[in-house]
Amino acid sequence: MRLYYFLFCLFSLWLSGCTSKVEDKNKAILATANGDPVYYGDFAGVYQQLKAEQDDISQKNPKVIEQLKTRALNEAIILTVVRQESVKHQLRVSKERVESRLVNWKDGYPPGGFEEMIKKQNTTEAQLKQRIEDQLLIEKITESLFANETLVPDEEVKTYFNHHEKEFIEPERIHVFQIVVPTKEEADKIRQEILTGKTSFESAARARSMSPDSIKGGDLGFFAKNEKIEAFNEAFNLKINTLSKPIKSRYGVHLLKVVEKKPSKRLSFNEAKAEIVKSLKREKEGRVYKEWVSKLLKDGEIYRNESLFNSIM
Repeated sequence: MRLYYFLFCLFSLWLSGCTSKVEDKNKAILATANGDPVYYGDFAGVYQQLKAEQDDISQKNPKVIEQLKTRALNEAIILTVVRQESVKHQLRVSKERVESRLVNWKDGYPPGGFEEMIKKQNTTEAQLKQRIEDQLLIEKITESLFANETLVPDEEVKTYFNHHEKEFIEPERIHVFQIVVPTKEEADKIRQEILTGKTSFESAARARSMSPDSIKGGDLGFFAKNEKIEAFNEAFNLKINTLSKPIKSRYGVHLLKVVEKKPSKRLSFNEAKAEIVKSLKREKEGRVYKEWVSKLLKDGEIYRNESLFNSIM
C-alpha cells in the first residue's frame, strides 16, 4: 500500500509538470479508484455541466468554483467505482436503451431547444449519451442489487396518500397539436389554408412544421398550464377543435389546436397509487444507493492528483 502510494505521488508530480505538454489533455489522470484511472476528460464533462447550471455571478466566485470542482471530481470517481461494480456483477446497458432515452429527451424540447441546451451546458451529444448510459447503469444496479430493500408496502402508500391530500389535486390538462414555422406571414398563410379546407392541421404539421413532433402531425399530448413554454398557455383559452392565431415564441411562430380537455379533479387512491409507489421507491433507491456508494468509497483505494486538480481553473 505505502509503495503504491509513493509511486502514485511520484507519478502525480511528474504529470503535473508535464500535463501542458501532453497533446490529449483528456487523458491526464486526476485520480485512481482501486487502481483504475479517473481521467481529466471524465471530470471535465461533469464540471462543465455543473458550471453551466450556475448564474454569471456564481461562475466568477472562486469559492463556488472550488466547490464545483470538488463535486465534479467526486462524481467522476464514483462513476468509476460504479462501473467497476457493474463489471463485477455482469450488468450492462444496451445502446438501444441509451438511444431510446436520448430520443425521449429530445422529444421533450421545442424546436431548437435541445441544441440550445447542449450549447449552454458546453457539452456534446456524445458526452450526453455517456451521462445517459451512466444514469441507466445506476438504475439497473439499484434495481438488481437492492430490489428487496426498495419495496413499497401498501400500508406505506396509504399513509402517504392520507397525509398529502393536496398533492393529489390534478390541474386542468389539455391535448394540443401544434405547427411551428419561422415567420408570422407563413403561419397566417397556413392558418388560412386550414380554415378554408385546403389542408388539414395534421397534414400541414407533417409537411411544414419545424418541430420534432411534426412526424406525429404536431401532437404534443396532454399538459397542464405552465408545464411547457409560456406560449402554450394561450391554448387554455381555446375551444376544442378551434385554431389559434399565430403565437410568437423564441422558437418560432406557433399555430395551436386543442382536441381534448380534462378538467381539474381530485385523484382517488387507486388513481394516485402508481405515482406514490414510484415516488417512494425512488426515494428509497436514492438512500440505499448513497449508502452503498459511501461504503464502496470507504473500503476502496482512492488517490487524487492534488497538484493537477489544484491547477484547474
